[in-house]
Amino acid sequence: MNIDEDWLREERIQRLRALVRSGVKHLVFLHEAIPFYLRQGQAAEERVGELVAGTQGQSFRSRLSPESLRDHEIAIGMFIDNRQHRAFDKIYKWVSDVNDVALRTFLDERFKNYQVLGDPPQLPTNHDETGAAERGLAELTADIRSRVLVITEALSDLGEHEDVAPAIRDAPGGWPHLRGLVADSVIDGHLRQMRVRRTRAEISSAIGASKEIVEATFKALSLKYNVTPSKIAPDLSDWWKVLRPLLADQNIDKALGSKDGALIKLVSSQVSLVHNLGELRNKIGSGHGKAEHPAGLGPSHALLAVDTAHTLTRFLAH
Repeated sequence: MNIDEDWLREERIQRLRALVRSGVKHLVFLHEAIPFYLRQGQAAEERVGELVAGTQGQSFRSRLSPESLRDHEIAIGMFIDNRQHRAFDKIYKWVSDVNDVALRTFLDERFKNYQVLGDPPQLPTNHDETGAAERGLAELTADIRSRVLVITEALSDLGEHEDVAPAIRDAPGGWPHLRGLVADSVIDGHLRQMRVRRTRAEISSAIGASKEIVEATFKALSLKYNVTPSKIAPDLSDWWKVLRPLLADQNIDKALGSKDGALIKLVSSQVSLVHNLGELRNKIGSGHGKAEHPAGLGPSHALLAVDTAHTLTRFLAH
């Protein structure tokens, strides 16, 4: 292999890696799009109701079935988000970029496999059919996932491996389950600390940010439900105690929610995660004026804290 061939191969690999990372970012968004759009739509409807004193808006909403109301709120959320961020324009632009790279750099046999995917599905503009928006988002998610897999296969053909799990967890714009509940600037600030976990200082900061993003979620939910711990300076466990009845217990079927039920036990075990995450931050995370960062910490310890925070916030904000 000469210099030109080496350069071409490396350029091809870098372009494919960039497409995987951006494709995963879109998948992260699409994976949580429905709850995100519901929150956006419901918040917008509440603001409209306040402006018209609830008369016209309530009259319209009362004529909708629960399924149609859900579609209506999702459609509003999609409209607002696309006006602000043009998320779907960016997704379809990514598909266009993949098409271009496939034509220029994929091996012939790989490009033939990619051609089978054809054009991506378009989101419906008419929401008269119940569930059309959700089905459209699901189809688009499946399509983008297929294209990401084809790109990772192309990298494999070139002798390279691309692990998408870290990209999903650490993608810019990630943690979409919190978007609309916690301010984007707060989420992104914590994510910048959580995604870098090499040195002792970075590991400590990632652990601290994991605790902070859970606490930010608790505080946002307490405002939403108008509840607050009785303590002047509550810790994570105190927040959990006042929020759990509102978030965890109310939707559990009685058959599963008895004291001996597996689901209620699983929910109850979350309090240990909440408590231990707070304790971990106090002992080895950032904050509290430590003179030095503790020895013995590895990136896996920070990753454990990050994944714990991710699991907890997904459960709480669902």
